Amino acid sequence: DMPHLRLRGLPEAAVIDLSRSLLRDLAQICNVDQQGFTLDWVPSVSYRDGMPDLSITQVEMLWFPKDPHTHQLVECTIREAVTLAYPELKSLSVMFIELDPSTYFRNGAHF
Repeated sequence: DMPHLRLRGLPEAAVIDLSRSLLRDLAQICNVDQQGFTLDWVPSVSYRDGMPDLSITQVEMLWFPKDPHTHQLVECTIREAVTLAYPELKSLSVMFIELDPSTYFRNGAHF
């Protein structure tokens, strides 16, 4: 397994804080080594009506297909961790993007 998390709309300090425990918690749910996870902070600003909109926080999880129960557990774990690391949170979207193992390559080999 090789889940990738992309976090947007969070300050870098919150992402650093999340990296200390979130990956461990997600690895337990997914029954994989936490070293297999990638956690990326994507600094970005959303805009609405020509003004910065700081109310939107997004987490994208790119991974191989999982069952709906795992999606629910992972979403809950992410939401709780982000809320704790970023108390100013206004709105959180968690999006699961499923990757096809036959189209994912690492170091020249696909999964």
